[in-house]
Amino acid sequence: MPLSKTLTGKTFEYSGTLATEITVFFKSPSKKVITPAIIRVIKAEITNRSPVLMGACFKPLVTDSVGETLALKHNETPQVMSYIVPLLVEDGFCTVSDRKPFIIHRK
Repeated sequence: MPLSKTLTGKTFEYSGTLATEITVFFKSPSKKVITPAIIRVIKAEITNRSPVLMGACFKPLVTDSVGETLALKHNETPQVMSYIVPLLVEDGFCTVSDRKPFIIHRK
C-alpha cells in the first residue's frame, strides 16, 4: 500500500486515488474512507478561495478555512485535510506554506 506524510511529517498508509476515493488506514481495524464528493469539495474550495487556510483541527475549528467548510456544510471531520492535502500537493494541484497556520495555494 502507498505511504505519504501529513504536513507535520506523520506517515500514513492509504489506498485508492484522488479520482476514486481514499481510504486512510490507522491501527487495525480502524480506517477512514474519504469519498470522491468530499475530495471534490476540497479541490473546489482551494480553487475558488486560494489562498485559503487549511484548518485540519476540529477543536477549535479554524475560522474561514476549508476544514471549517467541511465540518459546517458537509458534516465531515476537518481532519481529512491532513491526508488529502499532501496527496493534492504530490499530484501538483496545489502548494502549502511550510509552517502553521498552513495556507494552501492553487497552482
